[in-house]
Amino acid sequence: MIYLAMDVGTTGLKAALIRASGEVLGTASATYASRTYAGGIVEQDAEDWWQVTLSVIQNLAASDAEAIVLTGQMQNLLLLDNAGQPLRPVILYSDSRASAEAEAIKVEMGKDRLRGQTGNDQEAGSLLAKLRWLQIYEPETLSRSKHLLLGAADYLAYKFTGNFVTDTTTAATTGLMDLTKGAWAEDLLEELSLSETLSLLPELVEGGSEIGTLHLDMPGIRRGIPVYLAPGDAGTATLGMGSGIAGRPYAYMGTSGWVAYTSAFRGEAAQGVFTLAHPDAELFICVAPLLTAGGNLNWARSQLGFATYEEMINGALSRPKSSLLYLPYLNGERSPFSDPYARGAFIGLSSSHSKADMARAVLEGVAFAYKHALSALIQEPIDKLLFTGGGSRSSRFAQLLADVTGLEVSIPAQPEFTGLRGAVLSAQALKTGQGYALSPEIAQTLTPKKSDYEAKYELFLEAYKHLKNLFGKLRLLS
Repeated sequence: MIYLAMDVGTTGLKAALIRASGEVLGTASATYASRTYAGGIVEQDAEDWWQVTLSVIQNLAASDAEAIVLTGQMQNLLLLDNAGQPLRPVILYSDSRASAEAEAIKVEMGKDRLRGQTGNDQEAGSLLAKLRWLQIYEPETLSRSKHLLLGAADYLAYKFTGNFVTDTTTAATTGLMDLTKGAWAEDLLEELSLSETLSLLPELVEGGSEIGTLHLDMPGIRRGIPVYLAPGDAGTATLGMGSGIAGRPYAYMGTSGWVAYTSAFRGEAAQGVFTLAHPDAELFICVAPLLTAGGNLNWARSQLGFATYEEMINGALSRPKSSLLYLPYLNGERSPFSDPYARGAFIGLSSSHSKADMARAVLEGVAFAYKHALSALIQEPIDKLLFTGGGSRSSRFAQLLADVTGLEVSIPAQPEFTGLRGAVLSAQALKTGQGYALSPEIAQTLTPKKSDYEAKYELFLEAYKHLKNLFGKLRLLS
């Protein structure tokens, strides 16, 4: 079986023709833009996703594809009218405009109730809060809506098949699903006066389910082939890293990032750990998310004037360690603390510091954030960490991550296809019953070197505690 696997990410769409065995036959990709505004607003246009999809399929020459499998960014809010047209821009997972509404919901329902029913804390990224925000500020949009989709892949699934569907992994990020029942949290929505949204919600399916057939005539691909909806991106990355079975932690670094593993038990919501539905109903995917991970490197490269990431990373890590600290919370943070008002900060900056020193502090700050998130995710001792995503392309940054965490860091071959392979695995697992075990080919393993990062890491932890209240006050100035 040859799959056309597609991942609708935060900054662009990746696609590949992949055999069921995992062999990659061809690839294509394209980018699209996000729009950010004051007040924590982050949006994209669903039509951009679709136009990029059409372009990528044509460029990939996907006529050999025998099936389509979809994954992508989760915790989106996309409202469609009766004709399936978007009524407004998509509100992304990183959008924090509904902070006040999230706080009000926690008061109304209680944190324990929300954690117990949804499996997670419900902060500004929650669709509960965003729907409440729409009730207040865009009631006419909500009243005109006929369908609510929760992930970018859901929209492509609709365009390909005409069906409104979401997977349980994506739904578990939103606050709209009862994690224990694996069904929509109808009582919660009713108690929050959001019962009008119940009729808008899509059908819930296990990640990897066949959801219909391609009902369009499209250049470069055959009509009528089956379409599968894989788990959302954190789920497919988990499967593709070989972490679909219990006990194998890994780190992902893209624009955002996370550390995750599969467990028979829920994660600790008080530590900002998200517990997501696994395609296997007996298991959970536990994720400690970083709202901005590689996005810090993108910001630093642009603002400090480096031509390439390689130039920045090599120049930075060729410098000796300094006392300069960096907090990587450019857009707030979600784990191991949840604070939509947290922001980035250089601490200890002096006239003697160069731009390479500043870049090194950024790299260290991101590595410290991963170490911090790991401490919340998993309590038992570990000695190995798999590492994937765009950040894993730099072996020097991967070595820094190993040195900071004290863990052996392994990078899979072709890490850019981890999520796409996980998407294929999810479809194959449901079709054949083969399970979710996967052993990715490892391209490189980095052993931690003796280092003295521990003292600086402790100061990193202390810095946020001292600045937390200040961050909250600064938001009142914008």
